[in-house]
Amino acid sequence: MIKRPWLLFTLTTTVFWGVWGALIELPGRAGFPPTLVYIVWALTMIPCALVGLAVIKWKLDYDLKSIILGMIIGLTGAGGQVALFKALMDGPAYLVFPIISLSPAVTVLLSVVFLKETTTKRHWVGIIIALIAIVLMSFQKPDKNAIQGYFWFFMSLLVFLAWGIQAFYMKKANNTMRAESIFFYMMIAGLLVIPMA
Repeated sequence: MIKRPWLLFTLTTTVFWGVWGALIELPGRAGFPPTLVYIVWALTMIPCALVGLAVIKWKLDYDLKSIILGMIIGLTGAGGQVALFKALMDGPAYLVFPIISLSPAVTVLLSVVFLKETTTKRHWVGIIIALIAIVLMSFQKPDKNAIQGYFWFFMSLLVFLAWGIQAFYMKKANNTMRAESIFFYMMIAGLLVIPMA
C-alpha cells in the first residue's frame, strides 16, 4: 500500500463516495428542497478550497490553460451534481449510483482515444458486461412499488457522461497543474452553477 499510494487514495475515495451516495438522497426525501441541497454542497467546497490553497501557499495555477481545464472540470462536476439531484428526486439511490459508478468507462474511452493510453481486451469485456448489467438492473417489473417513468434514468446517464468527462479532464490537468488549483476552480464553477440549480 505504501509503495502504491494511488491505491490508498482510490480506496479512500471509494469509501467516501459510498457513504455520500448512501446519505445524499435523505435530505430530499425528508422534504429539503434539492436546490438548497445543491447550494449547501457548493458552499461546503469553499473551506476545502481555502485549505487547499493554504497547502500550496496561495500559489494558484492561473495561466489560461489551467483556468480552462479547471473550469471544464468544475462545470462538468457541478452540472453532473445538479443532474444527480434531479435523478434522485424520481429514482432510488440503489439504482442511480450503480449507473453513475460506471462513469470511469467514459474516462477510459476518452483516454484511449485522445491520450493514446492502452487497455486490454479483458478490460473492455469487463466494461461492456458492467454496462449491460446496469441497464438490466435499472428495469423494474410493473407493480405498485415500481418506480414511475424513466426521467431519473436519463438524468443518471447525464451524470454518468458528465463525471466521466470530468475525470478525463482531471487526468489531463494533473499533468500541468496542482490538485489544489483544480479543486479551487471546481469550487468556483460549483458556485457559478447555483443560479441554475
